[in-house]
Amino acid sequence: MDQGGQLDNLSPILSDQVLVNGTAVPLTLTRDGRLRFLGQRQRCLAVEKEVLGFAVEEGSRIRIKAVVEEREGICCCGNRGDLVRESFVFEPLSEDSLALWSQKLRDYIDSLGRPKRLLIFLNPFGGKKSATKIFSEDVKPYLEDADIQITVIETKYQLHAKEVAKTMDLSKYDGIVCVSGDGILVEVVNGLLEREDWSAAINMPIGMVPAGTGNGMVKSLLHAAGEPCCVSNAILAVIRGYKHSLDVATISQGKTRFF
Repeated sequence: MDQGGQLDNLSPILSDQVLVNGTAVPLTLTRDGRLRFLGQRQRCLAVEKEVLGFAVEEGSRIRIKAVVEEREGICCCGNRGDLVRESFVFEPLSEDSLALWSQKLRDYIDSLGRPKRLLIFLNPFGGKKSATKIFSEDVKPYLEDADIQITVIETKYQLHAKEVAKTMDLSKYDGIVCVSGDGILVEVVNGLLEREDWSAAINMPIGMVPAGTGNGMVKSLLHAAGEPCCVSNAILAVIRGYKHSLDVATISQGKTRFF
């Protein structure tokens, strides 16, 4: 066991006294991405898994926007529970400290390779016709907390997503997300592979949020990540930048080719 390496991971990137509910408490960001602080009880947030983003508010406060498991006991321990969005607010004691905390938090989050700009396809006709509601109630709030810029396209007809994927400016986005069943994913993949620059286009990450009749692909991807299939786990995998490579098969029928 490399105890020296473990100690290095636990060493602080930044440690300081801050105000939480008017009381001065120690706050530490460790090199392994743990944010440790005292509130009503000792708390520990794993930045990579639990912190969506943060915002600097009036009054020199920093609001950490997180998703945590709803359970008893100290964070990072105990049995798994339901995921809930939660905010943690602290106030650095000086302007210099505020600027330093903001910079170190931003640097660490940026180092995780998360997407910052996403193109989102909604299929309002798939499954129980619930994609728009799922997006507005269960997906968009997470993306807003993570400060991800989004462009939303609601598909109007069959192969609409394919047309967009075939002609879109790939440089504007870090990924594509399909809030739908498997059908829109198939359209997007076919659109990307029919481009002249298909060899580069197919490297565009594609995320899935289950909102259709068939959600087999997102179930498989979340299973590979060790997570149950649900909307919150799906969008969190996108926000965290989780990637899993897949093979693509070609089916030819006469002059028609499908991927």
